[in-house]
Amino acid sequence: MKRQLNLSFVILLAITMLLSACGAETETSTTAINIPAVSIGQATESNETYPVGGAESTYPAGSVATEAPNTYPAEGTGQMSETEIEELLKEKLDGHHTLEWVLSFDKTYEEWEELLSDHHGVTFTPEEKDQVIQYLMSH
Repeated sequence: MKRQLNLSFVILLAITMLLSACGAETETSTTAINIPAVSIGQATESNETYPVGGAESTYPAGSVATEAPNTYPAEGTGQMSETEIEELLKEKLDGHHTLEWVLSFDKTYEEWEELLSDHHGVTFTPEEKDQVIQYLMSH
């Protein structure tokens, strides 16, 4: 009797595992937002045109935004001060070298660009790299 119960349990477990393996798959996908390219005053799907000056009465709730948020582009479009560049360099050097040691080299723009391109995993944005190279060449 005990043997039949164990066998039944094993068969039931095997069937359960088989059914769960054959069950519906869940898709994991990233959320994508498709924004249609629309010119001002042009509709997306018909030949209608939207009123160009109609934003005051429609969005957001009867008012027009007066200034854009500072979140886009993420960072790096402005000129950094020398202090900011020095702090960035110290952060990227992470104690491996001193700023004075780096400043002791006399390199061309191309040589600095090659050296700063993913040097031991240290990366810069294109804007940061350009400003850092200009700083290094002037000091």
